[in-house]
Amino acid sequence: MNNGSKKRNRPRRRPSLWLAVSCLLAAAAATVAEAGAEVTELDFEERRDERRDLVVLRDTLRSALDLHSNWTGPPCHGERSRWRGVSCDADGRVVGVSLDGAQLTGTLPRGALRGVSRLETLSLRGNALHGALPGLDALPRLRDVDLSSNRFSGPIPRGYAAALGDLRRLELQDNLLTGTLPAFRQRGLVVFNVSYNFLQGEVPATLRRFPASAFDHNLRLCGEAVNAECREGKPWSGAAPAGTGAGGGGGDDGPVVRPAGDRDRAARKKPAVRFRLATWSIVAICLIAALVPFAAVLIFLHHRKKGREVRLGGRAAGAAVTGAGDIKDKAEQGQGRVSGSRSTGSSSGGKGAELTFFVDDRARFELDELFRSTAEMLGKGRLGITYRVVLEAGPVVVVKRLRNMAHVPRRDFAHTMQILGKLRHENVADLLACFYSKEEKLVVYEHVPGSSLFHLLHGNRGEGRTPLPWAARLSIAQGTARGLAYLHQSLPYFHRPPHGNLKSSNVLVVFSSPAPAAAATKSNNKHKQAVAKLTDHGFHPLLPHHAHRLAAAKCPEFARAGSGGGGGRRLSSRADVYCLGLVLLELVTGKVPVEEDGDLAEWARLALSHEWSTDILDVEIVADRARHGDMLRLTEVALLCAAIEPDRRPKVQDVVKMIDEIAAGDDGPDLLAGR
Repeated sequence: MNNGSKKRNRPRRRPSLWLAVSCLLAAAAATVAEAGAEVTELDFEERRDERRDLVVLRDTLRSALDLHSNWTGPPCHGERSRWRGVSCDADGRVVGVSLDGAQLTGTLPRGALRGVSRLETLSLRGNALHGALPGLDALPRLRDVDLSSNRFSGPIPRGYAAALGDLRRLELQDNLLTGTLPAFRQRGLVVFNVSYNFLQGEVPATLRRFPASAFDHNLRLCGEAVNAECREGKPWSGAAPAGTGAGGGGGDDGPVVRPAGDRDRAARKKPAVRFRLATWSIVAICLIAALVPFAAVLIFLHHRKKGREVRLGGRAAGAAVTGAGDIKDKAEQGQGRVSGSRSTGSSSGGKGAELTFFVDDRARFELDELFRSTAEMLGKGRLGITYRVVLEAGPVVVVKRLRNMAHVPRRDFAHTMQILGKLRHENVADLLACFYSKEEKLVVYEHVPGSSLFHLLHGNRGEGRTPLPWAARLSIAQGTARGLAYLHQSLPYFHRPPHGNLKSSNVLVVFSSPAPAAAATKSNNKHKQAVAKLTDHGFHPLLPHHAHRLAAAKCPEFARAGSGGGGGRRLSSRADVYCLGLVLLELVTGKVPVEEDGDLAEWARLALSHEWSTDILDVEIVADRARHGDMLRLTEVALLCAAIEPDRRPKVQDVVKMIDEIAAGDDGPDLLAGR
């Protein structure tokens, strides 16, 4: 039976879930509309024109900053902007564009930024822009304009002097400008520079207050400002004579002729002695010049890797020393000597230090063997330092050295680890063992041979990067939601929130080959399936005084309760749902949800409300137009999860169903209808 018949015979899912979703979105939109400031129709049109002209600028120019992936969505979110080089006012309107040294190339479109009606600052210094200067007549609020150090040519627009009444600073130096200077009459103009151009004619009297350096190195400027007399006659044309200064007062207007004496002196010069290198010498020099930096890079990478390798027992690999400290010595301080201790049973008060294992079908090892093994530091997080440990017997494990847990009693730690050690799910990393002492606490996970979702989304953004396709992102979203749903179902009620630290860096992704049956029926069988595995889960109950260090602290209810440990309000399971929403938004937008750039969820809501929905999509997936509908549906699911009020967030089991329906290709109701 072909795929088409399968799809026709598949029973349709009841639309009740999506109807409920639409109702929730309508209620959320009404709440936002009541809470936000009134936006008039005129203001909406101005914002649309503002963004349109900025996007035209983005699409016209080329830049090393990759503006195509950064200038997406709404330009302003309150007083802050996620767009690089863009600044906003309190009304959420663009007032500044500053892209100095951004390696911009191209020609500014005619009437560039005309729709950015509140623009006060425009700075494009130090780029490679060419063509005519942009017309700025429609921007009466402009106060600071810096277009210096580019390749602009042609005359200075007269509108700069006539229309920009509030102009305070105008810097046009180091360009290829020609023509005469307009008469700038702005009283507030305090910074003015047109040096290093090809301007000519008399400097207007209104500009005499500026120093002569503001007019240096031009073709032929004259007047009192440059201390050069203006002569009547036909306009001068041609190149400036050698040695002519900014004033160019002397000399005739004829063509430049090289003095005969220069040719005589050149003829009398003795021929220079030339040295000729053999071909093999040149080749050898080139090879050495090429090998030296290559060897330096190899040495640097070797020492960098060595510097990350330590012995968990405190003996550094080679001469490398890191901040890991001597874990073994600290363990001995709390538990006594560990040499020869067996790690096959549960730890007890007087038996010395030993590992507690939770998996029977995995190879076991002693604590001494763990300490003797070479460990590579993978990273530092809020919970502690993570190491990749290669045991002497061959297996590879991941060891996390926990921090901020010195106050945790043995009984509470052991009880929590026993609960976490029983968890077994395809989308949850297995906890293999743990170690407790008064000074040190370690947990041992299975080694997942992949990368974190954070690295896959944000690592090496540039040339040579392998993009993460939409199919893999949707599969990761499914696995993340399923793993979180399993934690919510399996952990006891008092263990809330079940994960507590869900973020993209705690979602590991391993790529596995598709099943043979799927490979025989799917056309994209060459792509490996992305499997998500959650890690760093379940530690929230052990950190009552350090809960603000975990991802769950990003929830609005935690911020309202106070930053000193959450006040008197306990976080519920809906805190995990909020964090899941941020991870889903990160998958769709490719943006890091950092507080410095504002609320990512609010930014996405604003984009959807202004009909800029596809503009929030990550530049790596936006070309897949056939899946834009699925991407926007996943965005709506993410915004439901990231609702401000916990009671408005769906249960994680419902989130799993919604994502599964998107992956199955069901059409469901339009989630945007409620907006």
